Amino acid sequence: MGDVCLHLLRKAPEARPADTQEVYARLLPFLPPPGQEPGTADAGPGGAPDPTGVFRRPFAPRARAQAPAPGGPAPTAVLPGAQPVPVPARLREDIKEAYAHSDALLEEERFAQAAEVLGEVIEPAALALGSESRQVLALRRQRAAIRLLGGDYRAALPEFDVLADAYARIAGPTGEQARACRAQAARCRAELGQVTDALAALQGVLNVVRAVDSDVSEEAVELRHNIGMLLLAQGRTVEARQVLEPLHQDMCMVFGPEDEMTVEIAEALAVIRLDLDGSAS
Repeated sequence: MGDVCLHLLRKAPEARPADTQEVYARLLPFLPPPGQEPGTADAGPGGAPDPTGVFRRPFAPRARAQAPAPGGPAPTAVLPGAQPVPVPARLREDIKEAYAHSDALLEEERFAQAAEVLGEVIEPAALALGSESRQVLALRRQRAAIRLLGGDYRAALPEFDVLADAYARIAGPTGEQARACRAQAARCRAELGQVTDALAALQGVLNVVRAVDSDVSEEAVELRHNIGMLLLAQGRTVEARQVLEPLHQDMCMVFGPEDEMTVEIAEALAVIRLDLDGSAS
């Protein structure tokens, strides 16, 4: 299990797993049956996220491209409407050191400390560059992603909400970065038990994605999958089937029946049919 975490946190993007499906396949042997709570032997070290949560908690951090990866700030261009501000040399060095120190702590799975290190440079950076400068937003988004990864959903939620509003002001409410932060905020709400709000937020983001991109784009597929699995985790099997069946059909046509996510959705649908058949008998 530790090898998977270290593989995910490698600095070079090409050295990390190719996608979430590869990660899922490597985690599959560790997962309990649906709905089963992990035993004491399955628990990780204190403060670390539950390694079985990918299956039992569909909104554990596992998005394909919605959170910045460890290894430095998210690669973003200068945002429309934002005036670039020259970064003082000393501040630039402080930011670089903060990312490096935070990454080192992440490799040790010290999530709270990794977030604190970034927090120490955010305030001086905001004073020097502006609270909605590209560099400051990237720092805050990285800190929020770390908190989400570490399971600190209560701290990550307001951060993602603020970031979504900031990106919406800068690049428009339908922009990719605003959408990503709203989706991450929804995942935090789901983990905190705010399921109705989480589903509404995810559906809202999906509606925007459908308006600007294909219904089978990577982002749309991930959102549809998350909505269906959250409904299933809540025992809302009829609604989950209504979401997952058309998604499965789309996945079969676009990615093929052997694609790992296609197989995962097929397995979820099999569970749903058994549940509905059992209820009807």
